Amino acid sequence: MTLINEPNVYRLIVRSQLPSAEKFESWLFEEVIPSIRKKGYYGKIDRTALPNFIERYKDNYHKIDVNYFSVITEMFGRLYSALESVGYVIPDKGTHNKQLMPDISVGRGFADFLKKIGSKHYDDCKTYQHSFPDGREVSANMYPIDALPHFIRYLNEVWIPTKAANYFKGKDDKALDYLPKLLVSKV
Repeated sequence: MTLINEPNVYRLIVRSQLPSAEKFESWLFEEVIPSIRKKGYYGKIDRTALPNFIERYKDNYHKIDVNYFSVITEMFGRLYSALESVGYVIPDKGTHNKQLMPDISVGRGFADFLKKIGSKHYDDCKTYQHSFPDGREVSANMYPIDALPHFIRYLNEVWIPTKAANYFKGKDDKALDYLPKLLVSKV
């Protein structure tokens, strides 16, 4: 058995006269390499940039009262980390060239969920000034620690199975392959 390393595989393809090798060579030299040179990555989404989601988590974590939690702090630990553990990283921007902010979708849904189930936590949340990397600040909810089981239930039983695919569809379809892995119950 002869093993060939990656650089030599490319050399063999470039020297080959096979139509499939010529097609691969054209794709590599006409699409992939120019894209990497111009943009720093190949494809529609730059998966090397730090997601604003992480930046906002870091910038806002200290603003949350110790007896409260925010959607973004819990999303970092419960959604971002779970997706990362199955091989998917939420990119900074999607194919629509806008930042991905699933925490906003989850936050709105969670507030509606608390209202729908008649939870007292719908009314006893507090707000903090949530900072964005572009300098904007918006008023965002933080919820008492006692509401955390409701959040976990909402995220795992409502948002991930029924809303996450709609959120990611068309923005980063790659996520659609990984979301089902989060639905597998853990023993």
